[in-house]
Amino acid sequence: MGMELKLPTEKLETIGLGALMHDIGKVSVPKEILMKPGKLKDEEYVIVKEHALEGFELLRNTHTVPLLVSHCAFQHHERLDGSGYPRGLKGDEIHDYAKIVTVADVFDAVTSHRVYRQAMLPHEGLEMLYAGSDRHFQGKIVKAFQHSVAIYPVGITVSLNDGRKGVVVKQNQSLNDRPIVRVLEEDGYPVAPYEINLAEKLSLVVTDCDTTYKRS
Repeated sequence: MGMELKLPTEKLETIGLGALMHDIGKVSVPKEILMKPGKLKDEEYVIVKEHALEGFELLRNTHTVPLLVSHCAFQHHERLDGSGYPRGLKGDEIHDYAKIVTVADVFDAVTSHRVYRQAMLPHEGLEMLYAGSDRHFQGKIVKAFQHSVAIYPVGITVSLNDGRKGVVVKQNQSLNDRPIVRVLEEDGYPVAPYEINLAEKLSLVVTDCDTTYKRS
């Protein structure tokens, strides 16, 4: 996303570190809460939310880490409309680096499997980001995400709404959520492989994909 936004190398390095370590504060969350196989109680959720401040304190006191990296940890749960935590920051009060990390973090969260809920399909996660544009997430960053990230990466197995199943073989640059699929099965039966471009077949949608996005 930073490259799509044409940020200079030194800023990309800081964002990269911030993205890698944004959740480091979770080392302070008790394991039985962090790994709980079910929905958290209100008091448990309060403890989990403390990871943003804990990560900030840990990183800002690590002198080999740029200070802005710690702000990625501190602010990645803030939202433009002030509905986030830990400080309820709004708009420009949130650092641009944290806004970038937030979009990646939210997409990863909603497209990952949890014991208490199924993962969204990647295109559904993208739609959720767009639904929150300029309310929760900065619109230009959501657009940068769509343009720079393969929603369905090459090699992932997908099922289509008409019963066909295949493997993504190529991306459409301007429509990353509608790739080119090499069809291998029709209604559960193998067929001679052929390719179909979802950007040209708008009636077709992905209804399932393999476990790449369903991590526990």
